[in-house]
Amino acid sequence: MLLRRARPPASGVSRQSDASIRGSQKFSLTSVIVPVRDETPDVAGSFARFGRDPACELLIADGGNSPATRAAFREVGARVLAHEGTRGARLAAAAREARGDVFFFVHADSKPPDDSLELIRRTLDGGADTGAFSLEYEEGGPGMRWIAWWANRRSALARLPLGDQGIFCRRDAYGRSGGFRDLPICDDLDFVLRLRRVGRFVLRPERTRASPRRYLAAGAARQVLRNWMIMCGYFAGIAPETLARWYDPSASSRANRLT
Repeated sequence: MLLRRARPPASGVSRQSDASIRGSQKFSLTSVIVPVRDETPDVAGSFARFGRDPACELLIADGGNSPATRAAFREVGARVLAHEGTRGARLAAAAREARGDVFFFVHADSKPPDDSLELIRRTLDGGADTGAFSLEYEEGGPGMRWIAWWANRRSALARLPLGDQGIFCRRDAYGRSGGFRDLPICDDLDFVLRLRRVGRFVLRPERTRASPRRYLAAGAARQVLRNWMIMCGYFAGIAPETLARWYDPSASSRANRLT
């Protein structure tokens, strides 16, 4: 079975500058949606500011965490939504529960810019339909800086940000794109390919700080080659179940992340 995917549009990316954003609409509530699986309780602290913000709701797409991790997220004001299945299925379920007119999807081991909500609202108020932040890694030296540079070039030139950067959109843009699909891998890539077709995309220069833990654990070069192999396989139409086995042969049923 081949994976059905969207064709890239002919238009290029719009780089963010405050002067270039068109005024259009005000937004009242942002739904921050975070997929969380097998994380320790301390990760909740990175999202406490979203739980406290009255113009925001924090939704945790829980894929099987300890009671302590769930409790830590509830303490910072999050709604924890337990749902079995792939990350894409959990994100789709959380989006159905969301009340916001803006959606912001970001990985649990990423730290968005301090003023990310204001930047998102300003961008969408100006007429963008969807967008993402640029990327940097918390540590790792020159190798990780090169990987972040490549990710930012990919995002700018091909309009292909991934979930570790933080992807945001209007609620109606999410609906028109079809939202996240129940895929065992490449759920964020699959989503972005459809999302970028529904309207104007903006790449913000402000950077989300992501954890390099998978690169450090596997070896940066090996992880980069693995990611490229999976991405090339996706665009070649290889079945997602096969890609999941390629990504993690020892746990293909749980391999649902590409960063």
